[in-house]
Amino acid sequence: MINVNDLIAEFQYPLEQGWGYIWGAVGQIWTQAKQDAATREMTVKYGQRWVGKHVIDCSGMFYRAYKNLGYSIYHGSNTIWKKYCSTQGQLTHGARADGQPIKPGTAVFLYRKRDNNRHHIGLYIGKNTVIEAKGTINGVVTSRLDHWDEWGELKDVDYSGVEGDNVMQILRKGAKGEAVKALQEMLTQCGYGYIVGAPDGVYGAKTETAVKAFQTNNGLDPDGIAGEKTQTLLAARCSIPTTDELPEDDDETDEPTKLISLTYAEAQRIIASLKDAQRIINEAMK
Repeated sequence: MINVNDLIAEFQYPLEQGWGYIWGAVGQIWTQAKQDAATREMTVKYGQRWVGKHVIDCSGMFYRAYKNLGYSIYHGSNTIWKKYCSTQGQLTHGARADGQPIKPGTAVFLYRKRDNNRHHIGLYIGKNTVIEAKGTINGVVTSRLDHWDEWGELKDVDYSGVEGDNVMQILRKGAKGEAVKALQEMLTQCGYGYIVGAPDGVYGAKTETAVKAFQTNNGLDPDGIAGEKTQTLLAARCSIPTTDELPEDDDETDEPTKLISLTYAEAQRIIASLKDAQRIINEAMK
């Protein structure tokens, strides 16, 4: 069985070494010849920054780690979810939906409902932190757990004796650390940055005032304490990252997306319905 700490160490190494991202890579050095021959849009646009460096993609991080530890796992996040998780479930703003603490060494996934696709994967290492190969722009980086949708404990990993984290902390004036900084960043994204100032990880008077303002504007008791209700609502209200900040899809070739097929007549009926809806809206606005 794989020791959780050994698995985490395999993810920490690429992070510490500043590895880049190239789709399909598992740790090789990216060469100028490979960059010149690239056809994938994001690689052509941003891959030059990784020439001469080790590169990997999101599920490639798992493939490499398992191989180095004497095990094997499929190179693809959808298949890892379906075949390599011994137990799994949803995340709600960084907490397991079943109420149980999440254990370091757990795989986490981004889920896209429209095509039932777990299109991105990372590894939770504890303290609200995930290591991921995010994309050609970013390379291997860390992110907050509350950005992820699902969790899965991995087969062949020994979680016995590993203490889980109860991620949702109650934050109040005087608190310090990454959880406070994450709170300040969400307040800024929600339009309270003019009160908070630069996120510094210190829950001072400005942060307390911003929390009270958010609570007042959203029908919560304005006590200035960021408890579960406040943090959950704040996470739901804060803005979505820009396109450049979003991770790239894992794009497994063995599990193609199912496309919807329409006849010409069906397509025409849909177009007519949309035109009728637009006409009703225009009349209502007169």
